Parts: sequence; C-alpha cells; structure tokens
Amino acid sequence: MRLMRYSFTISRVPGKHITTADVLSRAPERMGCDETLGAKIDLYAHQVISGLPATEKRLQEIREQQDKDETLKQIKLYCKNGWPDKLKIPGPCFPYHQHAGDLTVENDLLLKGMCKVIPKRLQKDILTRLHTGHQGIVKSWERAKQSVWWPGLSSQLQQLVADCETCAKVRQQPRETLMPTEFPTWPWELVGADLFEWSNSQYLVAVDYFSRYIEIAKLSSTTSAAAIDHLKSIFTRHGIPTELRSDNGPQFSSEQFQKFASEWGFAHTTSSPRFPQSNGEAERAVRTVKSLLQKEGDPYLSLMAYRATPLANGHSHAELLMGRKLRTTVPILPSCLNPGWTNISKLREREGKEREKQWIWFNNRHRAQDLTGLHPGDQVWITDMKTNGTISGRADTPRSYLVETPKGLLRRDRSHLITLKETKTEPTEQQVPVLPENSSSPVSNQVQQSLLPPCNQTTERRYPTRERDPPRYLKGFDLGRRYSRAPE
Repeated sequence: MRLMRYSFTISRVPGKHITTADVLSRAPERMGCDETLGAKIDLYAHQVISGLPATEKRLQEIREQQDKDETLKQIKLYCKNGWPDKLKIPGPCFPYHQHAGDLTVENDLLLKGMCKVIPKRLQKDILTRLHTGHQGIVKSWERAKQSVWWPGLSSQLQQLVADCETCAKVRQQPRETLMPTEFPTWPWELVGADLFEWSNSQYLVAVDYFSRYIEIAKLSSTTSAAAIDHLKSIFTRHGIPTELRSDNGPQFSSEQFQKFASEWGFAHTTSSPRFPQSNGEAERAVRTVKSLLQKEGDPYLSLMAYRATPLANGHSHAELLMGRKLRTTVPILPSCLNPGWTNISKLREREGKEREKQWIWFNNRHRAQDLTGLHPGDQVWITDMKTNGTISGRADTPRSYLVETPKGLLRRDRSHLITLKETKTEPTEQQVPVLPENSSSPVSNQVQQSLLPPCNQTTERRYPTRERDPPRYLKGFDLGRRYSRAPE
C-alpha cells in the first residue's frame, strides 16, 4: 500500500554488470545440523512402507526372494554404498542404472519410488494378478504403476495381453482396406449373381460389372436347375461372360452348377463364406432392385427407368452394355437414339478416379488397415462359428484361408480369423547376430556381438561425404588418412 503512491520501473541487471556484490549473496547464513532431520526421514520411510498395498506376509516374501536374487542383491548394495561407474556395472544390473535415482532400500526392501521391485521368481505370478479381469494393456499397466515394477514390465504385459486366449476371442477385428475389383475390359465380361426374397417369392439377380446393367428373373423354386435355366436365358440375350461371381448358396455350390459352368465355358468364383462384401456388386444390385420394387407399382417401368439413368461416368447402363439409349416415357429426340459407343479410354480414366475416391473414403471412414498374414499351423479363433481352428493354407480367393476345425475343413475370410497367439517370425539372415566361430563368452558378450553389424556387410553412410583439405602449412607432411586430399 505504501508503494502505490510511487511510479517506478523494474529492470533486470545481469550479475556481471553489477560492480558491487550483494552482501547477502556473498555471506549466506550458516545452518547448523538439524538433529530432527534424520528422525523425520525415518518417519517418512516408515509411512511409505506402511502405506504399500500389500500385507506384511507378502512383503516378507518379496524380501526373501530379493535376497535370493543375485541381481537385486547387488542392486541393494549399490543403493547403500553408491553406484559405480556406468561402464563397470555388470550386464544383469545395467537395466537398473537409468533408474538409480529412484531406487531405495527401506527395511531391507528394494523400492522404486512407491513401487516394490519384484524379483524374477515372482514376476510370472504378478503378471497373472495384474491381468485379473482380462483388462487391456493400458488398464493393466495402470494397475502395475501403483505398486510393482521391474525392467521390461511394460513389454511383458503387452505380450501377456496379446497371447491371452480369452481376450483374443472377444477382440474386435479392425476393418480391412477396400479391395476394389478391376474395371472389366469389355461389357458382360464379369457378371455377379445372387438370390433374394421379395413378397414370399424368390428372385435371381445378375449384374454386369462393366455397365452395372441388372437382369431380374422370378424363380419357381430355389433349386440349381431353376437358377441354371434363368441364367441360360440371360446368357442367350447378352452372351456368356468370362467369369461369374456368386455366394456359396446351395444353388451355386452344387455339382450340377459346376457342370453347367464347365459346359458353357465360364469361370465360377464364389465369395468367402459369410463375407458378402466380396460379392459386393451383386449385393448392391439386390438392394437397388428391392428399392425399385418397394417404391414403384409397375416394376417394369421402374427397372427401365433405372437402366436409362446415367451413372457417375455420364453414361447409362444401356449405353455401356448395348451402345444405345433406351426410349422411355420421357420424350427424347430421335437423333439421340442412334447407336454410338463411348470413348473407352476416357471411361476407364473416369472409372479409375471414381474407384480411387471410394477407396480413400472407405479406408478413412472405417480407419481400415491390412491385417497380418497367416501361415499354416497358426492357431485361430473363428468369430462366426465360435470355435478354434488351425490354418491349413491359403484359398484361391484373396484374403481367404482354409481352416481345419473339429467339424471339418472350412474357408473363411481373414476378418473372421483372430490369432490366439502371436506367431514369431523366423529371423532373416540379416537379423541373425554374427558371433565369432570360437566364441565361448557369457551372455553379456553375446549381446554386445549382436549389436554389431555382420562382418560381410558394410554400414551405409546416412549423410553425404565431405572432402576435408588440410591446412597449407602442413604441406609435405604425411597425414595418413586424416584428410581426403594432401595439401597442394
């Protein structure tokens, strides 16, 4: 309050510019030894020990195991007598050096802050207790940080959760990246087929991958013979495709249908069981047809209007398949009905850009990622069947595997398979550490050798080389390899 009547300016002056030293900074008050300081420290240590989340019996067990562990026994001596030079620390004790400031010994118990240092014999039991309730990596690590610690605890917890079979069975698989079908070379080259039900009736849908032209047929029955008869009628109008894609329904997986494909000369490819996304074009055609049947009283008019509507590439389904526009109930100039093919190269370019947009949007929208590949012998959990299986090999279709189960050999997409235990890949030749032929050194020497590059490989420089010229006054002296060039 007394200074409010003054208007002053505060400025900082470096100490080297102050000619007269501050008296108080040059003559500090000498403090005597506080006799109660040691008692306060002992009291604080006692409170820390009494506040540890463990019973006295459990603490005594940890003390005994720490004394039996040679590494922790040495760490206790370092904490009491002081740590040696970093280069003189033995290999097993080296991971503890970076935490030397946090390691203490209270009541013959080795602690890191408020956490007990667990010896190796008790680590497996503690890991199992930390994973009680089958919580994830983050939750288990949060529990561990409250009471226990040892070097490598985080990585061991991560491996434990990854190998836990119970956690793997309920783990959610990430969406796989979109795998667009390559745009066909000509119309009706690749055709998709599927069955659907509407108003207590069964229908067959066939769609062209080039023009997205849809054909519909009402089935009298759901047998293979009925589906084959209608497909023959469709093929008679548009020709036989090179490949026909369908799901694994009994109409398409029967021996009769395989015989039909062989006689008519087209390849038949089935999607992965219970994975309709791999037959996406036909599934989307079914959705479109159901919408047309639901909204319009006359299904033929609605189907004709759909076939005459331009796509995103600027051409209608009929134009891409038959090379002409359809005459509908909407008035149109007669000159527009003249046949004429579109520019195929521009069409491919537009289709490629459109599919690239869809690929980017799908992967960003679902945060899709490619799942790791599986190998024969890997143990997996089949999510749709709730059973274990063993990978037998890859199937013919992409991202599909043959799985051996108690019920027999099955084919499933990678998204249905969860690895029960992470497969350890064999190291390549470049990953194998090169040791001397007559090496009989202990483990610490092997670790040092594994950090060195192989003898038959040269380490690539990650920065550009520079020529260093020696000074002129050293002209005539033998400088060895210190400089790249001798002085002129």
